[in-house]
Parts: sequence; C-alpha cells; structure tokens
Amino acid sequence: MSRRFNKKKFIKDVLNERYALVIGNEILLNPKVESTRDVQQFFLKKVNESSSIEYQNYNEIALNVSEKINPVRQLIENGNVKFCADDVSPDLMALLETKLFTTVLTTTTDGYLEAAMRKVWPKDGELRVVNIYDKDTVDDLQQALKKCRRGMRYNQPTLIYVFGKLDVDDLAKKYIKTDADAILLIEKWMRMDVESNNEMLDFIRSKRLLALGCKYDNWYFRFFWYVLTGVNKSGDENNYDGHGEVAFLLDKTDKTEGKLLQFLDRTDICILGDASSFINDITNTLTIDSDDSAFRNQVIESRRRGGVFISYCNKDALAACQLFFKLCEKKYEVWLDNARLYGGDNYENDIADAISSSKVVVTVLSPNVANDMQKGETDHYYNKEWRMAQQFKDKTIIPLAINGYDLRSNYHRDIYESIVNQQVSGVSDNQDELNINLMDSDGFQKLVSSIDKHL
Repeated sequence: MSRRFNKKKFIKDVLNERYALVIGNEILLNPKVESTRDVQQFFLKKVNESSSIEYQNYNEIALNVSEKINPVRQLIENGNVKFCADDVSPDLMALLETKLFTTVLTTTTDGYLEAAMRKVWPKDGELRVVNIYDKDTVDDLQQALKKCRRGMRYNQPTLIYVFGKLDVDDLAKKYIKTDADAILLIEKWMRMDVESNNEMLDFIRSKRLLALGCKYDNWYFRFFWYVLTGVNKSGDENNYDGHGEVAFLLDKTDKTEGKLLQFLDRTDICILGDASSFINDITNTLTIDSDDSAFRNQVIESRRRGGVFISYCNKDALAACQLFFKLCEKKYEVWLDNARLYGGDNYENDIADAISSSKVVVTVLSPNVANDMQKGETDHYYNKEWRMAQQFKDKTIIPLAINGYDLRSNYHRDIYESIVNQQVSGVSDNQDELNINLMDSDGFQKLVSSIDKHL
C-alpha cells in the first residue's frame, strides 16, 4: 500500500526550496489545444494530418526508418508547430507562476515548457536552460553551482532537458526518439553518476522530486529514479537511502503499470492519481489570501530569491553588516564580502561572480562616499563594483542613503549617476523607488518593497 501524502509537510518543503518539478508530456498542453493534454498525442495528430502514412502511436514516427526527415522536426521547420506559452495547460502555468519551483526537469523534448517558463521569468538571462546533449549548457550550470557556497544557494530559475531538446533554431541537435536513443542516454547519465563531484547531479539529488504527468515503462522509470535520486548502490530497492520524502504523481489508468507501482511502493514514493486536481489544490494553497499571517509571510519570503549584493565603502562596514543581517532576517539571499570571503580567496573574481549572479545591487551611500565624490576620488573598490554592476542590463541598482547622504545633491547627480548609468539601473520610472534613504522612518520597508519588485 502506497504511503499517505502529507500535504502540510509537502507545503513546508516547497517553501523551503526542497522540491524540484519533473514535468512529463501528459500534463503539458492546454485542453483547448489537445483534449488529452498529452504533447505526444498532439504531435501524432499533427503528423497524421500532414503525412501519407497513418501512424498508430507516437513511437512509430521515430521508428519509421523510411522517413528521411523526422516528421516532428518537419512540422517545426515548416512552421506548422510553434511553441507558445498560451498553449500550455493553465493549471501548470498557474503553478509555475507561484515562482516557488525554480528548478524544473522535463522528460519532454519540445519547447512548450520552456516557453511557459520564459513567460514567468521574462528578463534576458533570467532563465537558465540546460540540455543534457549540449555540453556548453551543462558546463555552464556546473560552474554556476560551484560558485554557490558559504550560505549562498543556487536559485536561478533553471529548466533541464533530461532527455534532450527538440531545438527549433538548430534542428540537427539530438534528442531521444527510440529505445536505442534511451539506452545511449542512460549510458551518459550513468557516466555522470560515477564521476566524483558532479555538481549538476549532486544538485538534483539534493532536491525532492515532484513528477507531474510522467508515465514510464518499468525499466525506464527505474533508471530515472536510480540516477536522479541516488537509490542505494547495492541495487537493493528495499534498501532506499535517498534524501527523504518524495512525491511522484502518475495517472493510475494503465493496468500495465502494476509492476511500476509496486516498485514505487517499495522505494517509499508517495503516489497520487489525479495530477490535475493536485496541481489546482497546491496552487490554491500557495496563492490563497490566507488569514494565517505566518503562512502568508512564509510564502512571501520563499519568493525572495535571486540574490542581493551589497556594495559599500570600507569605512561603512558596520552599517553594511547591519543591513546584511536585517535583509537575511527577511529571508533574502544576500552577498556581503565580510560574510562571504575568507583568506586565500580570489577576492576580485569572487566579487565579480557575486555581482554577475545577483539581481539587485544595493549601493550604500554615506558621508564618507560623498566626501570621496567631492574630492573627485572615484577609483575606490566600491566605485569599481558600481561599474561592474552597470554593465549588466538585468541588474537593478538601488542607491541607499545613510547618515545624511543627500540623494538630491549635485555630487550624487553628477558623479554617482554618471558612474552607474541611471538609465540602466533605473528599471522603474519612479525614481523614489530607487533612491531610498534608510534614515527615513519607513526607509527599510521601502528598500524591501523595491527589492521584492525587482527579484
């Protein structure tokens, strides 16, 4: 008998960033586009409409060796299929829009889920896309994960194509079509499994997995579960030493899945039958305007991801540290050199990496900074940090005045704004949102509101 689902614990784990989504083809599409919501059924119908051959199921398309051009690729190349967020299931879209699942793995190879995630995270460079067959994207993720240390978590919205990507721009790129392709991909994942310190696989295994719309053959699912969760290397399914509660959802409609369901039971996976109802229930729970202020605050705090970098003059270290701890109390991911750098570190590289990975840069402006500006001294390291930050169009730079720094002064307008390029940093037309004085009675709350708006 399958383990009972503990909704309260599940919600708590979601809010503590312990879950990643695994999205399969059976839950993906808007019923108005495809009544079954199954993207493979959608492609099957589209191919049959344009082909002289009547395919009985999706696998036959890939197995038909007489076709010189894969019919699915042909649909995309001819513009008969375009990946659009509006074609994605509204239920799934609503779940993504909570922004509480930033790590998503997809067993599909089409671009519908990516289109949906780009709608949720629209800024350039905001969404990281990783294709298991694209070494550059895998290496890029590995490097990003290596840089996350000393209290900083990796939290960039990330979509991982675990079975390859049917790429619109590059139709030569590989993706799984047949069982033979699957075996070769298994080999690739298993090689990663025996590597020491594989950052991507370790990161996936640090998460609990919520699988939606996934229905696999027994051998296929066992491989997937083994690699992505780290089932005991002894090979004994009953000796599971994974990382805790994992909820998988499969529609229990196919009697051939009996052995698979038994396997899930033996590995202590919670099984629920109706993915659509589950999505609606969880989304409503996470978005409801609850009277429970503690829960509401926890949801708000869980959305505070993306990183805040504090830039300051060395003479203002105490004020910067106080700001750091106040923001940490609000559950932001905050980078401050005093808290994150240690002897022997490559300070300049680490600071540049921290600025690059942050979404908001708070520049602490004080009389010490004003004095440097009025003397024409703009070569301090904090000035260099400002220049680094303004090179990234996706950064919001928030000037934060303390201890009498005048945000309306000539030195601020003529020097500060010329360095940071206010046109780049001023994401909002309302400059009052970006020019904040911490000494005002509501100064810190204005800072929090502004950061929340731009994370």
